[in-house]
Amino acid sequence: MKNASPGVTLPELMVGMAIMGIITVAFATFLRFTIKTATSAQTGGEAQEETRQALMKIEDALSHATEITISSGSLVEFVADIDQSPLYDREADWDGDGIPNWRDADRDGDAWLVLPASAQWQAGDNLRDDDEDGDGRIDARRRLYLSGGDLWLDMSVNEEPWGAARLKKIMTGVSTFTLTYWGNKANALGRNIDLGNDGAAGTGDAGENDGIISQKEMDMVAPPAGMGNRNGALDARNERRYITSIRIGLGSDKNRDGKTDYAAETDIYPPLLPLKSR
Repeated sequence: MKNASPGVTLPELMVGMAIMGIITVAFATFLRFTIKTATSAQTGGEAQEETRQALMKIEDALSHATEITISSGSLVEFVADIDQSPLYDREADWDGDGIPNWRDADRDGDAWLVLPASAQWQAGDNLRDDDEDGDGRIDARRRLYLSGGDLWLDMSVNEEPWGAARLKKIMTGVSTFTLTYWGNKANALGRNIDLGNDGAAGTGDAGENDGIISQKEMDMVAPPAGMGNRNGALDARNERRYITSIRIGLGSDKNRDGKTDYAAETDIYPPLLPLKSR
């Protein structure tokens, strides 16, 4: 008769449980790492796509800017041609000259008018006429700004109040939003103001004759070389006339943890800005 197999001893049981514990902890750690990595990758991908989509909408809106009316680091307001207004009828013939609006360089037929300087914006060719429907108000303005972590794009038609039915949210969970304005020495207005941060010629300070027209130079170069008022902001119309491009910095905090999950920067060159400001 064979002896029965001995059972598991207490030391063996304890060793086995210890090994199982180590394996369980290692697996749990690996699982947490895998989940965290996958979640982070998904969050980053979603943040990248949302940021990309928002930048496309921003570029589409700003590409139609004809004049910048507010230029701060967190808000830009600009005038657009009436063809960006929902009230625009491209097939109509507002001045009755037999040319439909979309082909007419002077849709309301007032390019020959010479008005007082304060009212000249209401007449001229389409680019310089901001009142093509003749109601005495600016046809179309747009505004891009950050509020409460959301990025908004607004439109005012015929100077209606901001924040009406045309207000659109184009991105949520925004962690960073910056606007930087640049000029161009190739533009007639920018040729003489590449004078650096102090706005004075011959001082050799940072930015002088570097080929770049910064918003600092737009403000700091005073007459007769420039049109700046030297107060630290682009808050005068003549200063804003130098603007030819806008740099947008945009970051997304997709999971709302206070950290940027994805950020991008792009430069936008509205083609009509330097033309209208000549």
